[in-house]
Amino acid sequence: MAVTEIASPPTTSAAVAGKHRAVATSLPPARGQSFLRLVVTELRKSLDTRSGRVLILAILALAVAALTWQLTHMDAGRQHFDSYLAAASTGVQLLLPVIGVMAMTSEWTQRTALTTFTLSPRRVRVQLAKFVSAIVLSIVVLTATTVLAMAATAIGGATGGNGSSYAGLGGSLAGAYLTTALNVVMGAAFGAVIAQTAVAILVFFIAPTAWALAGPALFKDNANWLDVFGAFGRIAERDLHGMLPETLTAIGVWIVLPTIAGLWASSRREVK
Repeated sequence: MAVTEIASPPTTSAAVAGKHRAVATSLPPARGQSFLRLVVTELRKSLDTRSGRVLILAILALAVAALTWQLTHMDAGRQHFDSYLAAASTGVQLLLPVIGVMAMTSEWTQRTALTTFTLSPRRVRVQLAKFVSAIVLSIVVLTATTVLAMAATAIGGATGGNGSSYAGLGGSLAGAYLTTALNVVMGAAFGAVIAQTAVAILVFFIAPTAWALAGPALFKDNANWLDVFGAFGRIAERDLHGMLPETLTAIGVWIVLPTIAGLWASSRREVK
């Protein structure tokens, strides 16, 4: 009696492989993440944390307190916008760089780097998005502070009886925005290099301050080459006082070099 051969079914591995190929060919091609989307994501991450919201509220509260003091102790005569903006910007210039530090260190201190760099393997793009998001957030906060300063100037002029002056408004705002952006980038650069929030904040505040205090005593006028606070002051005043090389050198040493070193270190740091 003849026996009819029955064809054996395909092996399990071959069937699974064929199924995977069919699914893969049916899916649309994968698209890379746009840089704008990365920036928006980093902005949301900065605002979603309690520490980020508290920091922004603290900056605005300091600006309101400074403007209130200015209104209660205003000099006789016309009220000038420059003086109110300078008073309101004190807390901004002091605390806004912390936003940059926290943006760069949050992945490592909160142990989310593995998730972030798995979803976005190109680390340098992620780090650049953090820089941009920190700058954008600082500009928004500074804009809110500027609006408060303009309102306080108007109130001071109305209550003082001598009017308000907004002379040099464009130059004042240009200097304030530029120095704020540079300060935030400097903070972000320190955060990228050190990757630990507390240590990065400590070094950011102590290192340039120590040089500003000890440098003139040790190196006299040559200390200006590394005095980043003096460089910020000249930029804010829109007058370099004939010290363009010193200003560029200080910015290069304290901002450009740490930024490059931070991007390099972040791209090679072990992810756990």
